[in-house]
Amino acid sequence: MSAAGAMTMPVNDAPTLPRVVMPLLLTAAALIAALFVGRAVQPVLNLPLNSLRIDGALTHLSSAQIVAAAALPPQLHLFDADLRSLRARVEALPWVAHARVSRVWPDTLEIRVWERVPAARWGDAGLLDTEGVAFAPDAIDLQPPAIQKLPKLSGPAQRELDVMNTYRALNQKLGASEFAPTGLVLDARGEWRMTTARGIELRFGDGDPLAHVPLLLGTVSHNLSAYLEQIAYIDLRYSNGFSVGWINGGDCDPLRRTSAKNKAVAPTQSCGGSATGMLSSASADSAATAADEPAIANPKSAVSAISAAPSGASAAKAAAPAPVAIPKTHSPQIAPAAAKEKHK
Repeated sequence: MSAAGAMTMPVNDAPTLPRVVMPLLLTAAALIAALFVGRAVQPVLNLPLNSLRIDGALTHLSSAQIVAAAALPPQLHLFDADLRSLRARVEALPWVAHARVSRVWPDTLEIRVWERVPAARWGDAGLLDTEGVAFAPDAIDLQPPAIQKLPKLSGPAQRELDVMNTYRALNQKLGASEFAPTGLVLDARGEWRMTTARGIELRFGDGDPLAHVPLLLGTVSHNLSAYLEQIAYIDLRYSNGFSVGWINGGDCDPLRRTSAKNKAVAPTQSCGGSATGMLSSASADSAATAADEPAIANPKSAVSAISAAPSGASAAKAAAPAPVAIPKTHSPQIAPAAAKEKHK
């Protein structure tokens, strides 16, 4: 074909949009249209609130309390309700752990509530829930027997969960023993004190309370199980022993240690009227098997000195541990443990 007869193609110089832009534009247009339509029909859909529905298992709360906490203003319309602030007001109730608020068209608000489950008493006027969160209900809510039977815990702020977990661990170890716990305190100095079902106070000090469990179930139980009803406290804040405070100290008679042959050994010194006694042990595991195990002759005596043979040592070489120094916070006078020898 000659040059004169060649066909010429039209040229389109108009700009074209990328293919990916067109769907975005269509979506934006749809959203704008929906917005205008929504505003146009909102007066029709936004009906006055006619009912408030309360849902959830309520044990310590009533529907009336939740309605009062919601504090909905009169003539409120469904879509004018501030759900976030409404939920915050409901969750401010002491017994409410969580709340959820939702709209139910045409004219209903629904509030679903999850109540706290009390796990322990906290301090003098509070409770702990199962998540270790402290809350303060009305005083009347603390009176029911089911609440009074809960363990009583106490401690500094922000340590609630630590105290509760420590109590649970102690209860797991001691719950079936003579020292079943009913309360636990962590004081401002970081020292632990536990109360047993018999009313005995166990003073653990600032260490791990669980570290004292073998001593309690070993030497302490072996030597004191017959006298637990007469004991006010057992002080475990010693490296190689413990002291005992009696409910009825009585006269401060010297306590004699009796050998396996029923032969009296030198008595310990009198405590001068104090109602406290000290028992020492070098090994909790060997107390029950020591051949020359001494016995407490007078549970009302204020001074008790008991020693056990060191683990792995023969009874002939057994000797009482060195006297234990009493902490500065411990005022009663303590008698040192007397030397113990095997009499052949």
